[in-house]
Amino acid sequence: MKKQLLLFGILFFLLVESKSQNLEITPFTGYTFNHSLPIVGGRATLGGGQAWGGMLGFQLNDFTEIEVLYSWQGGTSTARSTAIQSNVNTQTNANYIMIGGNRLFPVSSQMALFSGLKAGAGILAFPNGDFGDISRFSVGINGGMKYFVSDNIGLRLQANLMMPISNVGANLWWSPGAGAQVGVGGWSSVVQFGFTGGLIFRIAK
Repeated sequence: MKKQLLLFGILFFLLVESKSQNLEITPFTGYTFNHSLPIVGGRATLGGGQAWGGMLGFQLNDFTEIEVLYSWQGGTSTARSTAIQSNVNTQTNANYIMIGGNRLFPVSSQMALFSGLKAGAGILAFPNGDFGDISRFSVGINGGMKYFVSDNIGLRLQANLMMPISNVGANLWWSPGAGAQVGVGGWSSVVQFGFTGGLIFRIAK
């Protein structure tokens, strides 16, 4: 999946870059909050923590922008349930690789508000090797502001919602032990909410 996403990303970059007015490169950091959800016989928490990553934005006109995103966030996740023999407490890394668009709302020549929607892959990794990595199709919603202090340098602040898609009765992303798996009780999708900020480096064509 990662190789396919990389190839698609390169082709997408070449296609959109040829039609864009500006290219924006934005490294960022921020924080993602804990997300707690009910599971069969108990409760689980997908741990929050510091997030960082980068975005490539292709501005097609004054109101439309296409964007490619990579985000990494580390944390500690837990699960407690009567369905498993012992509680789970494990280091987790949430990775998102997404493509989408932003609607820009110019306020002045220096400042613009924006909102956007993205889709791609969400990958939950366990660096200690406790469980195998799990990938899910994911969607993301973002909104925030850009402020340019010069023609080529700006600041970006935004809020994010990352949502790996699950369904009713789906297993939680890890399956502790060799016995019973931990199932989500009813509909309870994973939602990661956080804030990020970064520097924008704009390259005008």
